[in-house]
Amino acid sequence: MPSQRIRPLVPILMALALLLPPALAAQEIEARTLANTPVDLNLIALAYGYSKGNVFLDPSLPIEDVNAKLHIGVVRYTRTFSLGGESAKVRVVLPFSSGHWEGLLEGKFGQRDANGIGDARFILDINVYGAPALTSREITSYRQRTIVGVSLLVVTPTGTYDRTKLINLGANRWGLRPQLGVSRAVGSWAFEGIAGVWLFTDNNDFLEGRHLSQDPLYVLKGDAVYTIRPGVWVGVGIGYGRGGTTTVDGVIRQTLQTNYRLGGTFAYALTAHHGISVSAASGVATRAGAEYDSFTVAYQYLWGPR
Repeated sequence: MPSQRIRPLVPILMALALLLPPALAAQEIEARTLANTPVDLNLIALAYGYSKGNVFLDPSLPIEDVNAKLHIGVVRYTRTFSLGGESAKVRVVLPFSSGHWEGLLEGKFGQRDANGIGDARFILDINVYGAPALTSREITSYRQRTIVGVSLLVVTPTGTYDRTKLINLGANRWGLRPQLGVSRAVGSWAFEGIAGVWLFTDNNDFLEGRHLSQDPLYVLKGDAVYTIRPGVWVGVGIGYGRGGTTTVDGVIRQTLQTNYRLGGTFAYALTAHHGISVSAASGVATRAGAEYDSFTVAYQYLWGPR
């Protein structure tokens, strides 16, 4: 069992362990996003992920029979704080990618190697019920029941982009994902359900000046987490997405997505300040869009008042 010295900061390591399939996938399955965490803390995480299969960094691309191998490094900073008496956090995610893609575009074979910076992400998570803002010491006596939370994720067009290439590490457009979630604790288990929608601005410089637009992509996610002991937990989750049909220069593409993904993660708090996690995810049913297997390992360090 962790010592009493470790216990006060263990909950945030449990709540913020990374589950990162490829950094810009639409059906992400990230466990414990609604969990209550101590306020006024900082966390830096470094993660490495590998994916293989029909995987894109931009889910709107009209490519068929894709075979890709993708390596992604991620740096993520998290700050927790109080908002209206409830716990909240803001996250900044910076991905760095290296990949090789092969596939068919309108029946013609093509391939691409790309290395560079992906689109930066900013996420605001706000618990609106059931997760009072507590310090690291106060949270040791907190027992979760029902938590309701909202969040907004913003993807910025800051990644590497070449207007002459179909596959890029950046999407050259903005993306927004508002979502609403509910979490319920039952003994050592926590069950979480989240509904959200991806909204995309247009890319007006797609393949040397073409106009690309994309319909909203609706997503549902659910996970179950079992706490083995303080600082050690395992979780499984499923994600579903539907929508996202793309239009290029006024022509509707056959890109309606209907996708299911399964994922799992294991998180372990090494000390009060250091933690690691490993995760894996796979597509189980796909109609258009990404279908791939992925593996991620992450290290995280936190600091702040105790």
